[in-house]
Amino acid sequence: MRRSTAVVTWTFVSVVLFQCWILVSTVAAWAQQGQDAVYNPSNGVTNSPAFIDASMFAGSVSSPNICTVLNFVLTRVVKTTYPNGAVIDARGLPNSTPTTSMTCTGTPWSGINNPPPSTILLPATGRAATLNPIVISSTWILPNKTRLIGEGDGILSSGSSPGTIIEAVSPLGSLQSMIQFGSSSSSICPQVGNVPTCTGISVENLTLNGQAQSVDGIINQYAQSNSYVKHVSIYQILGTGLLVSTPGSGSGSANNSGPYSNITFDTGGYSGTGSTVCASINGLSGTLGIHGLSCTSETHDAPAAVLLDSSNNSIEDVRIVGFYDGIRIGANANAQSNVLLNIIGDTNPTGGSTPINVIHITSLGHTVSDLSIMGASNAGGSAQTITIQDDLTGAPLEDTSVGIYALGESPSSGVGHSRFTTSPNAAHWTVGTSTPNSSPCNQGSLYSCASSSNCSYALWVCGPSGWVMIK
Repeated sequence: MRRSTAVVTWTFVSVVLFQCWILVSTVAAWAQQGQDAVYNPSNGVTNSPAFIDASMFAGSVSSPNICTVLNFVLTRVVKTTYPNGAVIDARGLPNSTPTTSMTCTGTPWSGINNPPPSTILLPATGRAATLNPIVISSTWILPNKTRLIGEGDGILSSGSSPGTIIEAVSPLGSLQSMIQFGSSSSSICPQVGNVPTCTGISVENLTLNGQAQSVDGIINQYAQSNSYVKHVSIYQILGTGLLVSTPGSGSGSANNSGPYSNITFDTGGYSGTGSTVCASINGLSGTLGIHGLSCTSETHDAPAAVLLDSSNNSIEDVRIVGFYDGIRIGANANAQSNVLLNIIGDTNPTGGSTPINVIHITSLGHTVSDLSIMGASNAGGSAQTITIQDDLTGAPLEDTSVGIYALGESPSSGVGHSRFTTSPNAAHWTVGTSTPNSSPCNQGSLYSCASSSNCSYALWVCGPSGWVMIK
């Protein structure tokens, strides 16, 4: 019997398609280089203008390294053809032909006036022979609307496998900070009322390694809305890990920036110095806050993990190990209307020490008021570890945990502050259904009896000799 021609033809086509599928799948699994393709009604299949494979340009640069290749793409491709911005995929550069070095000369934006917006996808890097870290000797100053996205963060000493590592050259030379958001230059940040104002700058999913040197990690003094840091590990940086502030001189600010979330700071086996700070917010009118922060130093040599010298910020979900102060408030500038949530002075499971003061409210001539603390704890459990040290009211709380501590404002006379706390070890307001007992109480505390049958009076105050009925 003769088989149908249609059946034979379909069988042949199926076999060919199956073989092509295997070939395409194998190639895709081995290498993903080349421009993304889209269909254009006029030109048919063409490369996507929104996505540029940087590895395709490694041969266009003499002795290429990741910075010079990215600089070439930004200058010759993005700025000339896609001035409104593009995604630059640099993930294939470690395996490009010719081989691209991960040791930078200059920065990706060196010599570019008014760099175009870009999202740069950085490659996976590490300590393996085939995955060298990205080594920088000059600060990466990120221009307006620039985003850096790595392939994962992780602390090197924890046994995790970091996806992308940017490493400070050793010795530092002139390198003072690793990444800076914007600058005072009009070619980097647009001028709004003669004030440099960048927006849309971010760093995500990578690790910064300072190699145990006094270098800063990320500084933001010029980028405002839609500028943030997310999932970044800061390792062996003995300067400031994250600084969000106004410039020391000149105009600019990082107001309305953030949130700064899921950040891990670890000195990595080295003791912090007198200038080691995990995170600092200074001199601003408000940010979107820090949400998710872990700060670890080997000893109490580092004065404070977090410096809060700014108003209208929220700091939440913080774990601190090995600093003298956990969060120090108002030491360098006014700090008003701030909220702290879930702040933990933790114990290093290998036997490290806890913060001396988990939260330290200073009295150094700057205004600190309208501070709300909800959920503060200290795992130290000794007289030398204080959960909340309030220099304004003179109240050190050694409680293992404090549910609420609210510090209000000072009256016009400048004497005292309004304050409320759930701690029984400071002047507080308690509610019960029976007469308060004669045990010692904290002078100035109030007791309200909510039962008309058990109490002859509704309100008591704690005096020098104990509870006194208010008639």
